[in-house]
Amino acid sequence: MKSFSIMLAMVMLVTQTQMLAARNLGISLPSIDESLLVLDEGALESAMAELNELDAFLSTNEGVTYDDLQTSGSELIFNVDGASSPLGMDQEGEPPLGIPSFLWGCVFGLIGILIVYIITDGDKDETKKALWGMLVWVGVVVIVYVAAWGSIWALY
Repeated sequence: MKSFSIMLAMVMLVTQTQMLAARNLGISLPSIDESLLVLDEGALESAMAELNELDAFLSTNEGVTYDDLQTSGSELIFNVDGASSPLGMDQEGEPPLGIPSFLWGCVFGLIGILIVYIITDGDKDETKKALWGMLVWVGVVVIVYVAAWGSIWALY
């Protein structure tokens, strides 16, 4: 109970100190034009007109696919990207979310390996790269740890 009381006293002391140390810096933030954040449904509808036209065409012609329209040079798909997933994650050879898998494993360890595995839908090559990244990080930590202890023992 004494330890808990001392811990609460320290928390209160730190909180009071931070409140007293906090001051107004006098920095004004630039104003934001709120009209940019309001949804303009007319502009959205005009931007989506081509996609709506393509959707209507594909609904009426059930046997036609995107590839059929692409090979025939149809104007319906002129400005439409063929990617089927967000952020282009389905493209071959692209790292997950644009970050190399090695760095996912090196920086985030097991969590990074899990993220790579989930984002790439179980791609074994990318998951191995993330695993190698984690192993390199573990190796660096072990080498630094051994060097630190070696230098401490060399002083004595």
